[in-house]
Amino acid sequence: MENTVVKKHYSFEEYWQMELQSEQRYEFIDGQIIAMLGVTKKHNLICGNVYAFFQYALDEKLYNVFIEAVKLQITSEKDYTYPDICVEARNGDTLTDLVIVNPVLVVEVLSAGTKLYDKVDKFLRYKQIPSLRYYVLIDTDKVFVDVYKKQPDGQLWEDEIFTQLDEIIAFPDLQLEIGLKTIYKRVFG
Repeated sequence: MENTVVKKHYSFEEYWQMELQSEQRYEFIDGQIIAMLGVTKKHNLICGNVYAFFQYALDEKLYNVFIEAVKLQITSEKDYTYPDICVEARNGDTLTDLVIVNPVLVVEVLSAGTKLYDKVDKFLRYKQIPSLRYYVLIDTDKVFVDVYKKQPDGQLWEDEIFTQLDEIIAFPDLQLEIGLKTIYKRVFG
């Protein structure tokens, strides 16, 4: 997803009013508002593939799966993003209409304009979320999936790269595996 900075600094209240009144989606990063622009067909296919798989596989488990248009709160009133796919643990009253607060897994599908932003800036902020166990980056230009898994100490993250369509990615905490063939269906191979 491409993005552009709209203005140098906004208050949270200004951002929230803009979000409530606009059809455009904006991320809010410590006072900066970033407009989220359209995506490519490959990006959309990959998001759809991953969402459909997680939605089906986690249907009977205690998770909700969201795609693209639901906001994720990283820190209180400082950082809000729109992850491409987000898996949230169902914890009683945490289901609100506007914000995801306890993600377990976040997927970002990369585009030319967001690769660096997603790999560095967003990941540094996502690491602050205590509930997050997995961060997945999916390339749209080639078969390349980068999976970060939080280690049991809760501080360190292990990185594993997948580049072959016959490979399988395991998410042990979710008791779930997904193949790269599923991720890249109708895109590659």
